[in-house]
Amino acid sequence: MNAKIQKISPLINGKVHLTGSKSISNRLLILQALSGHKNVLKNLSDSDDTTVLQKALSAQDKIIDVGIAGTAMRFLTAYYALGSSEVILTGASRMKQRPIKGLVDALSSLGADIEYMENEGFPPIKIKGRKLKGGLLQIKADVSSQFISAILMIAPYFEKGIQLKLIGEILSRPYIQMTLNLMEKQGVSYHWVEDTISILPGNYQNNINQVESDWSSISYMFELVALSDSGCIQLTQVDECSIQGDQEGMRYFDLFGVDSNIEQGVLTLCKRSGFELPKILELDCLRTPDLAQTLAVTACGLGVRMKLTGLKSLPIKETDRLMALKNELEKCGAQVHIINNEALNIIPGSKLFNRSFNFETYGDHRMALCLAPLALKAKSVTINNPMVVNKSYKSYWEDLKILAFNIELIK
Repeated sequence: MNAKIQKISPLINGKVHLTGSKSISNRLLILQALSGHKNVLKNLSDSDDTTVLQKALSAQDKIIDVGIAGTAMRFLTAYYALGSSEVILTGASRMKQRPIKGLVDALSSLGADIEYMENEGFPPIKIKGRKLKGGLLQIKADVSSQFISAILMIAPYFEKGIQLKLIGEILSRPYIQMTLNLMEKQGVSYHWVEDTISILPGNYQNNINQVESDWSSISYMFELVALSDSGCIQLTQVDECSIQGDQEGMRYFDLFGVDSNIEQGVLTLCKRSGFELPKILELDCLRTPDLAQTLAVTACGLGVRMKLTGLKSLPIKETDRLMALKNELEKCGAQVHIINNEALNIIPGSKLFNRSFNFETYGDHRMALCLAPLALKAKSVTINNPMVVNKSYKSYWEDLKILAFNIELIK
């Protein structure tokens, strides 16, 4: 299936309700399962990733297939290592190419019983749950932050708790902090001093009943306003004191002329009148890797030269996101250079007006989400495999219709 997207107007106006943060929802589901309590979480993410995790946590089957849900694979590996059952965690072909060795090695050093079913270092894996003693653990900090979060969330149920020493540069630090903040709100305290996180044995409570809206999804609304000729978007259930690192998008998109303000849970984004775009921008996405694609496409659409650094984790996501960005932005006439597999240098090409583009998604929801807004600058944009957005933002195409786009789904 393809989605052909055309703007009805270069002006953007509307009000959108986003479901809860996928990152927060998935962490809360694990904490809730560990606590043994089951309360209804309001505004829970309706993403495929969250649905997969919910089903897995309630499944009675020995074999659990998480498809392409990377978060579910990492969090469930730790969750089941601590349990009393035996399961096999598997996934789609891309999932079987995503490394999990760092997490398995760490859990095994704590006494977990995990074995690879096919290729060493990759899913599928067989897990025989058991009690874990915990104690001192060293782990590379430049691995996926989800490895670290997965271990931290089960740590209160270790006999000795944990002293987790992070070795080297920390990738995606805000996601680790998000995990710790949620654990603390659910009744488990922590101490993070320099490179070591300490957690004592304890139990989770049920102190959270509502999930704040997803800032990663909000970033595409920022992009729409930035690429528009003029416009305002309002977004509901947004927490001004968010624990999500991607709230940093407010600062990034200020550089593209987007004003943002939060009042009584409503975020208003408006295009700044008379704003003069910078000729070049350099941004570090080490703490916000999920915003990198959005920023790259926005810069390309606005003709701003951009260098993005801190992208070490992008090649091992749903696809190699560095190569995917290079391939698709070069269709727009941009020159895209990948530097040491951890940075991008983007030199925009000619203007996009009156041209039609056909973009691949590579099975990656964020490629579809960030490329679609280029329809504001182009004659039309066609997205191949558009329903891949269901992984994180199911209502995306309907929300675009609200905001002055015509979308034709073609089988």
